[in-house]
Amino acid sequence: ESGEVKPRRFTRPKLDLVAGPYWPMLCLVTYPLIFGVSIATLVSAIPGKPAIIIIFWAVCTLGLIYALAMTAFRDPGILPRHHDAPDSSWRWSDRAHSYRPRGAWFDPDTGVIVEGFDHTCPWTGTAIGAKNMGSFQCFVALVFICLILDIVLLTGGIP
Repeated sequence: ESGEVKPRRFTRPKLDLVAGPYWPMLCLVTYPLIFGVSIATLVSAIPGKPAIIIIFWAVCTLGLIYALAMTAFRDPGILPRHHDAPDSSWRWSDRAHSYRPRGAWFDPDTGVIVEGFDHTCPWTGTAIGAKNMGSFQCFVALVFICLILDIVLLTGGIP
């Protein structure tokens, strides 16, 4: 009303839920594989087993599902684009058309700059970076543990 121009301030929105470019692989292959093997184990191998085995199997399987969700749907460390270098340590990326800090890389699969970028994982459907690396490592460890446990249970290795 006074004619004074107020500067508009923009803040970057917080990314609460992220879906990567390979979400169809996640939804149509990875999760169905996990649920399929887990249900087969639950129905045919778990009944009659000692309670400690059942609890261990359930914790590992639920942990696997949770770790995959935390990897697949969490912000991997996406950085905003900068057309001017915030400081002298930032470097220009021709592929990203932006400045980026050391340790951040442009991911051509997702089309964004990711802090601590490691790789793009089609099994989890997204980029693996600084913010989802811990849950990714947990996911990989639990895949191994659940795979061995399910094989042992389904082949009758545990009476």
